Amino acid sequence: MRKSQQFKSLSVISLDEGREIGRIRDLVINPQTSEVAAIIVQRRGLFGEQKVIPYARVVSVGNNALTVQKTANAERITSLPQILGLVKEDVRLKGVRVISEGGAALGHVEEFYVDTATGKITAFEVSGAPGEGFLKGKAVLPAGEVRTIGKDILIVRNGAEENLTRNESRLAGSVKSLKEGANRLVQKVRDIHIPGEEKAEPSGPAAQAPPEPGGAMSSGALIVSGANRALSTGPGTASGHGGHGTEPEPPQNGQNGSSEAREAEPPER
Repeated sequence: MRKSQQFKSLSVISLDEGREIGRIRDLVINPQTSEVAAIIVQRRGLFGEQKVIPYARVVSVGNNALTVQKTANAERITSLPQILGLVKEDVRLKGVRVISEGGAALGHVEEFYVDTATGKITAFEVSGAPGEGFLKGKAVLPAGEVRTIGKDILIVRNGAEENLTRNESRLAGSVKSLKEGANRLVQKVRDIHIPGEEKAEPSGPAAQAPPEPGGAMSSGALIVSGANRALSTGPGTASGHGGHGTEPEPPQNGQNGSSEAREAEPPER
Protein backbone atom coordinates (compact mmCIF):
# COMPACT_ATOMS: atom_id res chain seq x y z
CA MET A 1 0.00 0.00 0.00
CA ARG A 2 1.33 3.40 -0.98
CA LYS A 3 0.15 6.99 -0.73
CA SER A 4 -0.76 8.59 -4.04
CA GLN A 5 1.85 11.29 -3.47
CA GLN A 6 4.57 8.63 -3.39
CA PHE A 7 3.92 7.79 -7.04
CA LYS A 8 4.77 11.31 -8.19
CA SER A 9 8.14 11.74 -9.95
CA LEU A 10 9.00 8.01 -9.85
CA SER A 11 11.07 6.92 -12.85
CA VAL A 12 9.29 4.60 -15.29
CA ILE A 13 11.67 1.90 -16.53
CA SER A 14 11.20 -0.66 -19.33
CA LEU A 15 12.55 -4.08 -18.40
CA ASP A 16 13.13 -5.38 -21.94
CA GLU A 17 15.06 -2.36 -23.24
CA GLY A 18 16.51 -1.11 -19.97
CA ARG A 19 15.39 2.44 -20.76
CA GLU A 20 13.86 5.21 -18.72
CA ILE A 21 10.61 6.11 -20.44
CA GLY A 22 10.01 9.16 -18.26
CA ARG A 23 8.64 10.14 -14.86
CA ILE A 24 5.16 9.83 -13.37
CA ARG A 25 3.30 13.11 -13.52
CA ASP A 26 -0.20 12.12 -12.43
CA LEU A 27 -2.64 9.28 -11.72
CA VAL A 28 -5.88 8.71 -13.64
CA ILE A 29 -8.75 7.70 -11.31
CA ASN A 30 -11.72 5.55 -12.29
CA PRO A 31 -14.48 6.60 -9.83
CA GLN A 32 -16.74 3.71 -10.82
CA THR A 33 -14.27 1.00 -9.83
CA SER A 34 -12.40 2.97 -7.13
CA GLU A 35 -9.00 2.34 -8.67
CA VAL A 36 -6.09 3.93 -10.49
CA ALA A 37 -6.86 3.25 -14.16
CA ALA A 38 -3.62 4.59 -15.60
CA ILE A 39 -0.53 6.68 -14.97
CA ILE A 40 0.47 9.74 -16.98
CA VAL A 41 4.18 9.77 -17.86
CA GLN A 42 6.15 12.85 -18.79
CA ARG A 43 8.79 11.98 -21.37
CA ARG A 44 12.33 13.25 -20.91
CA GLY A 45 13.45 16.47 -22.55
CA LEU A 46 12.32 20.08 -22.54
CA PHE A 47 9.45 19.43 -24.95
CA GLY A 48 8.84 15.80 -24.00
CA GLU A 49 5.34 14.65 -24.73
CA GLN A 50 3.05 12.97 -22.24
CA LYS A 51 2.10 9.32 -22.60
CA VAL A 52 -0.27 7.04 -20.73
CA ILE A 53 0.33 3.57 -19.30
CA PRO A 54 -2.76 1.56 -18.23
CA TYR A 55 -2.19 0.34 -14.68
CA ALA A 56 -2.79 -3.26 -15.77
CA ARG A 57 0.55 -3.05 -17.65
CA VAL A 58 2.54 -2.11 -14.53
CA VAL A 59 4.93 -4.87 -13.47
CA SER A 60 6.05 -3.48 -10.12
CA VAL A 61 6.22 -0.32 -8.02
CA GLY A 62 9.39 0.21 -5.98
CA ASN A 63 10.75 2.98 -3.80
CA ASN A 64 12.65 4.57 -6.68
CA ALA A 65 11.01 3.39 -9.89
CA LEU A 66 7.95 1.86 -11.52
CA THR A 67 8.62 -0.88 -14.06
CA VAL A 68 6.79 -2.02 -17.20
CA GLN A 69 7.68 -4.82 -19.57
CA LYS A 70 8.54 -2.71 -22.62
CA THR A 71 8.63 0.88 -23.86
CA ALA A 72 5.65 0.26 -26.14
CA ASN A 73 3.44 -0.08 -23.05
CA ALA A 74 3.41 3.73 -22.92
CA GLU A 75 0.98 5.03 -25.54
CA ARG A 76 -0.48 8.29 -26.67
CA ILE A 77 -3.65 9.12 -24.82
CA THR A 78 -5.64 9.37 -28.05
CA SER A 79 -4.94 5.66 -28.62
CA LEU A 80 -6.83 4.73 -25.45
CA PRO A 81 -10.39 6.15 -25.65
CA GLN A 82 -11.48 4.81 -22.25
CA ILE A 83 -8.52 6.41 -20.48
CA LEU A 84 -9.10 9.61 -22.45
CA GLY A 85 -12.67 9.77 -21.12
CA LEU A 86 -11.43 9.44 -17.52
CA VAL A 87 -8.83 12.15 -18.09
CA LYS A 88 -11.55 14.49 -19.31
CA GLU A 89 -13.72 13.60 -16.29
CA ASP A 90 -10.77 14.75 -14.15
CA VAL A 91 -11.61 13.16 -10.76
CA ARG A 92 -8.90 14.38 -8.38
CA LEU A 93 -10.10 13.08 -4.99
CA LYS A 94 -7.80 15.32 -2.94
CA GLY A 95 -9.71 18.20 -1.43
CA VAL A 96 -13.22 16.79 -2.02
CA ARG A 97 -15.66 16.94 0.88
CA VAL A 98 -16.70 13.78 2.74
CA ILE A 99 -20.45 13.57 3.44
CA SER A 100 -22.45 10.68 4.88
CA GLU A 101 -25.69 9.35 3.37
CA GLY A 102 -27.52 11.09 6.20
CA GLY A 103 -25.96 14.46 5.34
CA ALA A 104 -23.31 14.61 8.11
CA ALA A 105 -20.03 16.29 7.16
CA LEU A 106 -16.93 14.33 8.17
CA GLY A 107 -14.23 16.54 6.65
CA HIS A 108 -12.33 16.45 3.37
CA VAL A 109 -9.98 14.03 1.60
CA GLU A 110 -6.34 14.93 2.12
CA GLU A 111 -4.72 11.76 0.71
CA PHE A 112 -5.59 8.28 -0.51
CA TYR A 113 -3.82 4.91 -0.45
CA VAL A 114 -3.30 2.56 -3.39
CA ASP A 115 -2.63 -1.19 -3.51
CA THR A 116 0.44 -1.23 -5.77
CA ALA A 117 -0.29 -4.77 -6.99
CA THR A 118 -3.79 -4.05 -8.30
CA GLY A 119 -4.16 -0.27 -8.42
CA LYS A 120 -7.22 -0.47 -6.12
CA ILE A 121 -7.81 2.43 -3.73
CA THR A 122 -7.77 0.90 -0.25
CA ALA A 123 -8.32 3.87 2.08
CA PHE A 124 -8.74 7.64 2.32
CA GLU A 125 -7.03 10.00 4.72
CA VAL A 126 -9.72 12.37 5.96
CA SER A 127 -8.98 15.66 7.67
CA GLY A 128 -11.41 17.83 9.58
CA ALA A 129 -11.12 21.57 10.06
CA PRO A 130 -12.99 23.63 12.72
CA GLY A 131 -16.59 24.04 11.61
CA GLU A 132 -16.14 21.57 8.75
CA GLY A 133 -17.37 18.45 10.50
CA PHE A 134 -17.22 16.40 13.68
CA LEU A 135 -13.68 15.17 12.96
CA LYS A 136 -10.76 17.06 14.48
CA GLY A 137 -7.32 16.20 13.10
CA LYS A 138 -6.73 13.34 10.67
CA ALA A 139 -8.15 9.84 10.37
CA VAL A 140 -8.08 6.93 7.91
CA LEU A 141 -11.34 5.80 6.30
CA PRO A 142 -11.47 2.31 4.71
CA ALA A 143 -12.49 2.38 1.04
CA GLY A 144 -15.25 -0.15 1.81
CA GLU A 145 -17.16 2.62 3.62
CA VAL A 146 -17.39 4.73 0.46
CA ARG A 147 -20.61 4.59 -1.53
CA THR A 148 -19.90 7.10 -4.30
CA ILE A 149 -16.78 8.86 -5.57
CA GLY A 150 -17.83 12.11 -7.18
CA LYS A 151 -15.89 14.98 -8.66
CA ASP A 152 -16.72 17.27 -5.74
CA ILE A 153 -17.99 15.02 -2.94
CA LEU A 154 -17.19 11.60 -1.49
CA ILE A 155 -20.37 9.93 -0.21
CA VAL A 156 -19.87 7.46 2.67
CA ARG A 157 -22.33 5.11 4.34
CA ASN A 158 -24.11 6.04 7.55
CA GLY A 159 -22.04 5.03 10.57
CA ALA A 160 -18.75 5.26 8.63
CA GLU A 161 -17.40 7.62 11.29
CA GLU A 162 -17.30 4.67 13.71
CA ASN A 163 -14.71 2.95 11.48
CA LEU A 164 -12.38 5.94 11.27
CA THR A 165 -8.90 5.15 12.59
CA ARG A 166 -7.42 8.29 14.06
CA ASN A 167 -3.78 8.97 13.31
CA GLU A 168 -3.22 9.88 16.97
CA SER A 169 -3.77 6.20 17.87
CA ARG A 170 -1.15 5.12 15.36
CA LEU A 171 1.26 7.74 16.67
CA ALA A 172 0.71 6.62 20.28
CA GLY A 173 1.41 3.02 19.25
CA SER A 174 4.61 4.08 17.48
CA VAL A 175 5.79 6.08 20.50
CA LYS A 176 5.08 3.12 22.80
CA SER A 177 7.07 0.77 20.56
CA LEU A 178 9.95 3.25 20.51
CA LYS A 179 9.99 3.50 24.30
CA GLU A 180 9.96 -0.28 24.70
CA GLY A 181 12.84 -0.62 22.24
CA ALA A 182 14.85 2.06 24.09
CA ASN A 183 14.25 0.32 27.44
CA ARG A 184 15.46 -2.99 26.02
CA LEU A 185 18.60 -1.31 24.69
CA VAL A 186 19.34 0.35 28.03
CA GLN A 187 18.92 -2.99 29.82
CA LYS A 188 21.34 -4.68 27.41
CA VAL A 189 23.92 -1.94 28.03
CA ARG A 190 23.56 -2.39 31.78
CA ASP A 191 24.07 -6.14 31.48
CA ILE A 192 27.38 -5.73 29.64
CA HIS A 193 30.39 -6.36 31.96
CA ILE A 194 33.38 -4.21 31.05
CA PRO A 195 36.73 -5.92 31.90
CA GLY A 196 38.62 -4.10 34.68
CA GLU A 197 35.48 -2.78 36.33
CA GLU A 198 34.22 -4.36 39.53
CA LYS A 199 30.64 -5.50 39.56
CA ALA A 200 28.36 -3.91 42.12
CA GLU A 201 27.86 -5.78 45.39
CA PRO A 202 24.61 -7.76 45.34
CA SER A 203 21.81 -6.41 47.48
CA GLY A 204 18.78 -7.97 49.04
CA PRO A 205 18.38 -11.47 50.50
CA ALA A 206 21.21 -12.86 48.37
CA ALA A 207 23.72 -10.47 50.02
CA GLN A 208 22.56 -11.35 53.57
CA ALA A 209 22.59 -15.12 53.13
CA PRO A 210 25.37 -16.81 55.23
CA PRO A 211 27.90 -19.04 53.48
CA GLU A 212 27.04 -22.70 53.20
CA PRO A 213 28.57 -24.98 55.87
CA GLY A 214 31.83 -26.43 54.75
CA GLY A 215 32.00 -24.00 51.85
CA ALA A 216 35.34 -22.38 51.10
CA MET A 217 35.50 -18.60 51.44
CA SER A 218 37.12 -16.62 48.69
CA SER A 219 40.37 -14.77 49.43
CA GLY A 220 38.60 -11.41 49.14
CA ALA A 221 35.92 -12.46 51.62
CA LEU A 222 38.57 -13.81 54.04
CA ILE A 223 40.49 -10.53 54.00
CA VAL A 224 37.35 -8.46 54.56
CA SER A 225 36.26 -10.77 57.38
CA GLY A 226 39.66 -10.52 59.13
CA ALA A 227 39.68 -6.75 58.77
CA ASN A 228 36.26 -6.48 60.31
CA ARG A 229 37.32 -8.61 63.34
CA ALA A 230 40.43 -6.50 63.82
CA LEU A 231 38.41 -3.31 63.82
CA SER A 232 35.89 -4.73 66.30
CA THR A 233 38.52 -5.94 68.85
CA GLY A 234 40.86 -2.95 68.63
CA PRO A 235 44.67 -2.83 69.00
CA GLY A 236 46.51 -5.48 70.84
CA THR A 237 44.40 -8.34 69.49
CA ALA A 238 46.35 -11.37 68.43
CA SER A 239 45.10 -13.64 65.71
CA GLY A 240 45.11 -17.32 66.48
CA HIS A 241 45.25 -20.26 64.16
CA GLY A 242 42.37 -20.54 61.81
CA GLY A 243 41.66 -16.81 62.04
CA HIS A 244 40.28 -16.84 65.69
CA GLY A 245 41.42 -13.86 67.85
CA THR A 246 42.03 -13.82 71.64
CA GLU A 247 40.46 -11.45 74.15
CA PRO A 248 42.59 -8.36 74.99
CA GLU A 249 44.47 -8.52 78.36
CA PRO A 250 43.36 -6.00 80.99
CA PRO A 251 45.94 -3.27 81.78
CA GLN A 252 48.34 -4.05 84.67
CA ASN A 253 48.72 -1.84 87.76
CA GLY A 254 50.93 1.05 87.02
CA GLN A 255 50.27 0.92 83.32
CA ASN A 256 48.29 3.56 81.59
CA GLY A 257 44.93 2.20 80.70
CA SER A 258 41.98 3.79 79.07
CA SER A 259 39.83 6.24 81.01
CA GLU A 260 36.96 3.85 80.71
CA ALA A 261 38.97 1.08 82.42
CA ARG A 262 39.94 3.35 85.37
CA GLU A 263 36.40 4.47 85.90
CA ALA A 264 35.29 0.84 85.99
CA GLU A 265 37.59 -0.02 89.01
CA PRO A 266 35.81 -0.01 92.39
CA PRO A 267 37.02 2.57 94.93
CA GLU A 268 39.18 1.37 97.84
CA ARG A 269 37.58 1.25 101.26
